[in-house]
Amino acid sequence: MNFVFDLDGTTVFHAQRMHDDIKGGLLALQSNGGKLYFATARPLRDTLPVLPECFWHHPIIGCNGAMFSEHKAVVSAHSFEPKQITTLLTWLDNHEIAYLFDGHWQYAISNKPHHFHQHVAELGIPPGSNEQLRHEPIVKLLVLEDEHHERVKQVCEQTLSSFETYHHNGHHCFDLVPARSNKLTALLELGLDMQQTVCFGNDVNDIAMLEAAQQAYVVGEQITPNCDYVQLTQETVAQTLHQLANNLCA
Repeated sequence: MNFVFDLDGTTVFHAQRMHDDIKGGLLALQSNGGKLYFATARPLRDTLPVLPECFWHHPIIGCNGAMFSEHKAVVSAHSFEPKQITTLLTWLDNHEIAYLFDGHWQYAISNKPHHFHQHVAELGIPPGSNEQLRHEPIVKLLVLEDEHHERVKQVCEQTLSSFETYHHNGHHCFDLVPARSNKLTALLELGLDMQQTVCFGNDVNDIAMLEAAQQAYVVGEQITPNCDYVQLTQETVAQTLHQLANNLCA
């Protein structure tokens, strides 16, 4: 059986390293034959600091499906058309809208400061040169001022040939990724049979995979997938993992 886990708000909380009780539940699943996958909005660079080292070599879907990593290395990634994304970045600069964009490993930030820039730097890697990195493959663009969403979306429709957008509940920001980049598509590209897959999530970017899964678990009350699901709280996640691990042995 496959088990797919979102990170933030599902198995990782308040941007802190995964708690030992949840780590223990995941290891119990794995010991009893479960195949573990992680699927997050984070790029690999920002995933490793919050994920225990025992899971670093597992398959990790990052950037909301635009990036796939395994054994601590990016294996493949979708990226924007270079001229188009450079045009969009220039527009954001001219209108003084804060952002952060991700390459395969490095990232760059806008000239306009934002407190999230410091949070990412505190994970251990400083930003690279904006001017240099915008000419390398860009996998995800995080716009840090949600109040500009409609305006930015209009410019994207004029500038980018295709894209997907994902809001982060409660964080007043949104992601832009290349079209057809979502967690479910990435799981299918890996060859997972979703009828042999259990998914855990908590945010809008998890809905597609939750609705396709044999069994869905939703942590918190931010989303209501159009499927049968079990609702959990942060406090009941670890217990549920151990119950599932025991069921694998039954």
